[in-house]
Amino acid sequence: MTKITASAALALLTACGSASVAEQEAAAQTRTASAPLTIAGIRIGMGAQEVQATLARSGWKIETSAGEAWAATVDHEAKRQRGVFPVEEPKNGVAVLNATKGDERLIVEFQPMPTGDAVKLVKYVAPAAGRTPEEIGAEMVKRYGKPGFSQIVGSTYEASWCTSGDRCRQIWGNPHQGLEVRLDVYGKLNIALSQGVAAERAWQNAVARAVGGGTAPKSSF
Repeated sequence: MTKITASAALALLTACGSASVAEQEAAAQTRTASAPLTIAGIRIGMGAQEVQATLARSGWKIETSAGEAWAATVDHEAKRQRGVFPVEEPKNGVAVLNATKGDERLIVEFQPMPTGDAVKLVKYVAPAAGRTPEEIGAEMVKRYGKPGFSQIVGSTYEASWCTSGDRCRQIWGNPHQGLEVRLDVYGKLNIALSQGVAAERAWQNAVARAVGGGTAPKSSF
């Protein structure tokens, strides 16, 4: 006997036109992106050195802001828990990368990890260069697949691509990584790629474990 899951049944009903509007909307909002989510070749979790090399090959001009590396982050948290203020740690890592190429702007935020700084957020801004919302929407679908949510209102466009079955009306606050595209009324194209709150919580837990697993501070006496 062949078993049909609820999601498979809903997909079949949708394809046949028998699912309700609400059911079809629910299915769309949990659709997983069909293509890798990247901006300018940058993906979530990519190391800082690889990011810089990737952008340099594409002609981006790069500036970086220093941040705490993993060891300094753990030491910072340990001191904070002991009430040691102010906390001054060496900044040997990369916190933020700003890149420009013509009218395009890119901001990449990093998170210190034991293996090095890794991408947690990417933001891209550029003029729409005369493209209509429909044209931009078609470009995004070609690049990322069909979005979990999209709409065109007047001269504006917005769409979201999600992963791991997250609801996709918007990406902010979702557990897993997602990508958002917005064309605003000023003709600016804004694209954001976020790691999701689950990765942030996992990182916080990793820092806490590293602090708890460290050696006790030496006595001053």
